[in-house]
Formats: sequence, structure tokens, C-alpha cells
Amino acid sequence: MTESDNSLLFSTQDLPQDRRFRRFVALLSFVLCLFASSVLVSSGVVAKEIGPNEDLCRVINDPLTENELVLAPGEYQGPCTIRRGGDAERPLIIRAKEETNRPHINYQGESANVLEIRADHVIMKGLAFGPSKVDAIRIRSNKNVQVIDCEFFQIGGIAVVANQSSLDGLIVSGNVVRDSRATAMYFGCHDGNACRLGSIIIEKNVIDGVSAAFNEIGYGIQVKLNSSAIIRENAVRNTKGPGIMIYGSDQISLKESLIERNFVSGSRTSSAIVIGGGPAIVRNNIALYSVQSGIGLENYGRRGLLRQIIVGFNSVYGNRTGGITAPQTSVSDTFLIGNVGWNDSEAAVFPSDQSGIWQSDNLNCDQRCFANPGDLDFLPVPGSPLDRHRVRFSAAWLPKVDFFGKPRNSPPRAGAVESIGRPWLLP
Repeated sequence: MTESDNSLLFSTQDLPQDRRFRRFVALLSFVLCLFASSVLVSSGVVAKEIGPNEDLCRVINDPLTENELVLAPGEYQGPCTIRRGGDAERPLIIRAKEETNRPHINYQGESANVLEIRADHVIMKGLAFGPSKVDAIRIRSNKNVQVIDCEFFQIGGIAVVANQSSLDGLIVSGNVVRDSRATAMYFGCHDGNACRLGSIIIEKNVIDGVSAAFNEIGYGIQVKLNSSAIIRENAVRNTKGPGIMIYGSDQISLKESLIERNFVSGSRTSSAIVIGGGPAIVRNNIALYSVQSGIGLENYGRRGLLRQIIVGFNSVYGNRTGGITAPQTSVSDTFLIGNVGWNDSEAAVFPSDQSGIWQSDNLNCDQRCFANPGDLDFLPVPGSPLDRHRVRFSAAWLPKVDFFGKPRNSPPRAGAVESIGRPWLLP
């Protein structure tokens, strides 16, 4: 409406009161009917709703479109490069209208990515992707991008990737990736110089099944050199390569990565969790049934970055070549504290005593220590060596809660679990 059109709603003083009211109601009803199909108002924020018959990419990039775009259920056609963002106070939000009936972004070609984000301050929430032959969401932004509660199925590229531009402020949370045909989540640049990512939070994601071509690794989550992240409360199962891997930093001043309260199981060619360098804290994780170790410290590329690493209060079980492993050389300023483990092979659960690794209060347990490991219940059996074992080491990094977020005893037991028992199931 123009300004003069809008004045029709309120220039009614010359009419009797009841007629003014009826005219107001009639005009207001007309306006609401006109816009109800395309505009939602929630908590003072104006949102535009669209359906699958509209051009998704055109609407996203239209500068006149509201900063919250609500997608009704249905199938939308990609690809799309998102060039319009928001700002810190008012980001561009692209979200599903219905949490239980996700809009599906479809693209079967190979010349582009399904969605490519080239703008800052963008939030994607509740969308569905796949099958596809290319990356689902590729991020080329510099500030504040969130990918929340999305679903990815049979993605031939990477489900969520940010490896071409430095980015500060990335949240990847609550997503489900199933039957991925390549690495599921990839952050940072391989050489550590072309791009660096900071303030990354990767949490509460489910990654269930990763395959890859014979010459590709097939990670669940990887964070490259000179990028740091908080990786917590993820469930990663049945990957080709490592379930989680970080590469550390060649700069000692980089903020440490934190890997905690993750459930990682069944790497077919590697360890469940791989630490390629520090600084890093790895605590309260359950890592099991991998062809190599539960947690592996690896001198990746002989870079010599295995320093300032803390591995504490993890439960490692049934891994083929060891519970927690490390090379015999090129490790320094590394602590293994309060871990518990058992192997189904003759391999040692923990590294032998060596220079550069300080070990305390780790427990080489047997199956009888855990309530029901076959059912993923790693609660200590009352009276078992694990139940009686207390960690009396003191440091600021010691977790105050266990795998389930429950307060720990004082002094705490070794391992990831002190309360409840069975981890959440992968849905």
C-alpha cells in the first residue's frame, strides 16, 4: 500500500461510530486475507511464508524479502547461492514452517552445490536435503552462520562444509546425517593458512553411516589445521575414517579445541577419535568398536603438533589396536588422566610409559567393570574395580559432570560415566 492507501483505514472521523468500526473491520479483514498466505508476524518479527511453487532462490536473495523466510512443506528446487544476509541483531533466517514435515531442498545436478552461503549472519533451520551428488550446504561466509536441526540423506558431497574462507562464529547443531557418501562435516583449510575458523560449535548432531570412494577418507567430523572448535554431545557411528578428527595448530597461542561427551563407534579403517595435534582437551567421551583405537594421538604429516593435549575421563571399549594410543616419539606436554578401558584383543589399553606423556589414575578394566557394555551401559558395577577406583588428581580442566551431564562424585571415578547408564540411542 502507498501512504495515501494506508490512510483509508483511519480517515473515518466523518462517519458514524458504528459505520467507522464496520468499515475498519472490513478493510482490515481484506488486508489480512491479502497477506495471510505470505506474511507471518511472530514476537514482533515479520516473516514471509512461501510454498514449493515459488522460486526459492529468487525470494531468498530479494532485498525486499523479510529477514525471516518460512518454508511450507514440500519440495523446493536448488541450487541456490545465498548472497543476502542479515546483521548480528537481525540475521537472515530460513526455516521450516513445520518441524515434523520438513521442506526438502532438491538438486540432482553436479554443476553447483545445493545451497552455497556467501553472506554473513545466516541461519538455516529445519530443512531436509538429499539424495544429491554434491555438497548440501557449502559455507563461504566470514561471520556468524548457523545450521540447525536439518536432515541430510545420501549426500554425495559433504553435508556441511566450510573450507574456503575464514569464518568466525559457526554453529552446527542438532542435525542428522544418514548414509553419507563422503565426509559428513568438514571445517577449515587443509594447509591451515588459506582459511582459519574460530568460535566453532559442533553439538548434538547425529551422524549415522559414512562411506567414501576408495581414495577418500570418509570422516564423520573433521576440523582442519589452525581451526579450533567445541565438539560436544554428538553421536557418530559407522564411519569409514575417524568419527571425529582435529588437526590442532602450529601456533601454540590458538585456543584449545574441546571434545567432550561424544559417543563415537565403529570406524571401519581408523580410530573413533583422532587427535592430530594440540592444544586440545578430550574428556567424557565414549569411544568403542573401532578397527584401530578408541582415541588415537597421531603425528599427522609428521608435523610435530602433539603437545598441550589432555585426555581425561573417557571410556574406551572393544577397540582393535588399543584403547588410547600414541606414537612412541614426537609427543610432549600431554596428560592421560582418569580414563578407563578394555580391549577385545591383546593390544595394550593405554600407552606404555614414555617421555612426553604423563599418566595417572587410568584403569585397565575388564568387561565385569561395566553394567552392560553390550547394551552400551557403561555404568560402574557396584563393588567392581571401576566402582572402587577414585581419581585424586586435581586440575582446573577436570570435568564437573559426567557423560550424561550429571554431577560427578568427589573424588570422581575414572571413565565417562558415573550416573544413569545407557547413552541415548541413535534415532
